[in-house]
Amino acid sequence: MKVLGIHFQSHDTSVALVENGNILYAASNERFSRRKMDANPPLDALKDCLSYSKTKPQDIDKVVFVGDPFPYSYVGRLKELSWPFIYTKGRYLLWWRKPHLILWELFIATGIPSFLYRELLPRILIRGKLNGFKGKYSYVHHHFAHMYSAYYTSGWKDCLVMCSEGSGFSETMSIYHVRKGEWIKVVENYLPHSAGKFYELVTVMLGFNVLRHPGKITGLAAYGNPNTVYNAVKDLLSVNGLKLKLNYEKYLKWGINYSLTKTLPKELRGNRREDIAAAFQKRLEECIVEIVKKAVEKTGEKKLSFAGGVAANVKLNQRLHEEAGINEIYIHQAMGDDGLALGAALHTAFLNGFQIKQSDNVYFGPDFSEQEIKKSLNKFNLKFSKENNIEIKIAKLLAESKIVARFNGRMEYGPRALGNRSILYKTTDRGVNNWLNKRLKKRSDFMPFAPVTLDSFADKCFKNLKGAEYAARFMTITFDVTSYMKKLSPAVVHVDGTARPQIIRSKDNPSYYKLLEEYYKLTGIPSLINTSFNMHEDPIVCSPDDAIESFLSGSLDYLAIGNYLVSYEQNNKK
Repeated sequence: MKVLGIHFQSHDTSVALVENGNILYAASNERFSRRKMDANPPLDALKDCLSYSKTKPQDIDKVVFVGDPFPYSYVGRLKELSWPFIYTKGRYLLWWRKPHLILWELFIATGIPSFLYRELLPRILIRGKLNGFKGKYSYVHHHFAHMYSAYYTSGWKDCLVMCSEGSGFSETMSIYHVRKGEWIKVVENYLPHSAGKFYELVTVMLGFNVLRHPGKITGLAAYGNPNTVYNAVKDLLSVNGLKLKLNYEKYLKWGINYSLTKTLPKELRGNRREDIAAAFQKRLEECIVEIVKKAVEKTGEKKLSFAGGVAANVKLNQRLHEEAGINEIYIHQAMGDDGLALGAALHTAFLNGFQIKQSDNVYFGPDFSEQEIKKSLNKFNLKFSKENNIEIKIAKLLAESKIVARFNGRMEYGPRALGNRSILYKTTDRGVNNWLNKRLKKRSDFMPFAPVTLDSFADKCFKNLKGAEYAARFMTITFDVTSYMKKLSPAVVHVDGTARPQIIRSKDNPSYYKLLEEYYKLTGIPSLINTSFNMHEDPIVCSPDDAIESFLSGSLDYLAIGNYLVSYEQNNKK
């Protein structure tokens, strides 16, 4: 039985194909359209999914959309957009003080433009692409699709399942206790009370993109003193029992003030952005940890699977692992909206009698043949060599302090590059953040690079791994590092003494593991810098053409693409 999951309801649109409970394919549309966090209907990803898996529309048994059927979808979107007006009893409009903005806000609040572009048009376009499909369409609610993505891929039967995000049209944070197949609600928070909205506010106020850059706030926070402005931030987000409370009027005033004047509210003015970021990070951690701890006490369940946009906060995940009273934690690899299609597809497969197994890896996207790669190399008129043991060659280049972009096998699912679409470099260069960031087109120099580490050295490099081993394989959580790691790999240790690792096992990616093993033989160091293969603000590369263009743009030393090796210097001699 084949189930096709499709998400087009918000940003990070995506598709996933599941057969008899096994994941055949999963990818977000941005990788094909080359538009970061693409919000357009995932027609490009759908086309590649069907082509790569050799699936015809008539081969599909069920198509499941993320969202609700009409008219519930429209009502949900209308409710979400109307919250500022409802909560402030109309004062929200007065705060803008600009007639054209008031009219625009009123028009948006009708939900009509959003419904037409986010609901009606995508359904028409996608159904057109599925001409010949004779099965049934179904729907999975946005917020539940997040939870299903975490639950079914965790490999656990009984656990706590948490979703925390900006909003799933109404819900903002939920915790369910799954026990003997029954989903028991423990925590349910609704708009406007949202940890995601809380963190979005500081992202905007510090001048970053609200969707793309919350992770930069997390990185920036490590450089700050949270206590400097903590008292001004503390009452913005609080906990009452098992309920999260957002001081919504203060939230709106701060947000609108920044939107209109591009100045911080008076309570924050004159403070360093690092300190402001640190205060918001501290308060987020305190509130989420408190709620999870209470949920653990109430249920006795000590396993937690987690998804939703807030789950992208790797420092929060570390605090949950260490302080929330749980024994095991798992964070879904595509915790944001790019994971919704897979969550919906897996749940539909389960409802039809299929068991879902924990995945050893997340290489669910397309790969490319040797002929396709060679064709692209020739298209760009590049000089290249074919290597019989390219892993050994890459290891030698890395040991010689070269930067190597690696393109190999199936593309990773989710926001992290895990070796198949990665840029690799040695971990001993303390100043790498400064100069490599420039090569990658002004990537923020306060953002730490992350390591990939051989599994046999995991405990020697990272503290308190027990209970988070699975999460550590996908760069979804930070750990305090050991003195051994600080000494051998200072380039991947953040200013706060943490790192966000990918612990690599041989069976997960044999070629990648071999590369790292060969590097260790040459250097005695079991880790490498692994950062995503893309220029800043571009999606991670997907095709050979993407890889070559990004490689040349970044002036990297070598491109290892399949079994072919390309030297930048050799191809740019004057």
